[in-house]
Amino acid sequence: MMSRFLLLHCLILIFLFITTATANTSTITTDRDALLALKAHITHDPTNFFAKNWNTSICFCNWTGVTCDLHSHRVTVLNISSLNLTGPIPAQLGNLSSLQSLNLSCNRLSGSIPSAIFTIYTLKNVSLHKNQLSGQIPANICSYLPFLEVLSLSQNMLHGGIPSTLSNCTYLRILSLPYNNFLGAIPKEIGNLTKLKLLYIGVNRLQGEIPREFGNLAELERMSLATNKLQGMIINFLQFDSSLCLLLYSFVCSLIVFLSDGDKAPCLSSLISCFNLCR
Repeated sequence: MMSRFLLLHCLILIFLFITTATANTSTITTDRDALLALKAHITHDPTNFFAKNWNTSICFCNWTGVTCDLHSHRVTVLNISSLNLTGPIPAQLGNLSSLQSLNLSCNRLSGSIPSAIFTIYTLKNVSLHKNQLSGQIPANICSYLPFLEVLSLSQNMLHGGIPSTLSNCTYLRILSLPYNNFLGAIPKEIGNLTKLKLLYIGVNRLQGEIPREFGNLAELERMSLATNKLQGMIINFLQFDSSLCLLLYSFVCSLIVFLSDGDKAPCLSSLISCFNLCR
């Protein structure tokens, strides 16, 4: 009786081992096929990057621009930036279900961004700037990317509105969307991104008031809203660092001595108003 029990136990362990090995092989094959789909969709590769560096005779984890997890052998980083590649982004990249960083920036990629990419739960960094991509940011983007820290889509041909649901990406540190064709108002919900350090949304077609909620962005270091059709003064909504204000005060004072008498009075009045806001 005991021998039968041990035999059954051994058979179960063997079955589990085979099942696990098969599953790992399947997911690894899925990653390889996703990368090969990208290679196949590139219509122009001026430096012959793929021919030189993505050789199917070696493991894809050793391909240039690809980083894999040491234990699972799943792709975690894909970086093929600044290669002047032409072509669309294939939807198969969405099958890289362990991907943490995607950098396809500084190429000439065109077409829309496949929605499948925005469903990779593990993604922390999406850098697609300086391409020729069109389309919209999905409204439910942060339902699938809860850990997103960097979203860089500048210098493309994206349009539509900036989704208010970006506020659900609570870990977002960098939001870069300038030089596109985004329309409408700036969502006030952006002010809920309290970890945001860089906010670039200039050179679009945005309209309306600058949200007062931007005053909640306590960790914000840099922001650009230029070349839109926005109203209001951001100086009223942001808290100034005292040392920065003193530096600004000293700098402007040093310039006033070079102004004509007629220009000094209005300049001094503006300086006093600004300094009062800083206190």
